[in-house]
Amino acid sequence: MSEPVHITSEHKTDDGFDVFVNELAREEAPRPFAIVEEYGDRQYARVAGYGLDYGDRADVNSVEGDFRLVSDSAERALMTFELSTGDAEVRQLHLVWLGGTPAVARER
Repeated sequence: MSEPVHITSEHKTDDGFDVFVNELAREEAPRPFAIVEEYGDRQYARVAGYGLDYGDRADVNSVEGDFRLVSDSAERALMTFELSTGDAEVRQLHLVWLGGTPAVARER
């Protein structure tokens, strides 16, 4: 795991420090993503889990709440979901970056 980043503030006012901590939190925020299962030939899909990518690891929770995963990356978490899905109807898994980046699909 990465060590916390300590950044010194130059702000001496409450307003200036508020802006500083908001910018810091946004810059250090993990990237949210979802793992989506595709069924059949694009017949339907469902979200299997949501996660956060911290750069050096990814944390994922299934939507059912019965499966939690810590992985090296979101891509590796996708591979683990692919291996553990057990549903023969699942044709493909998609890694969807929440926030506008296109999805990454892994065909089974």
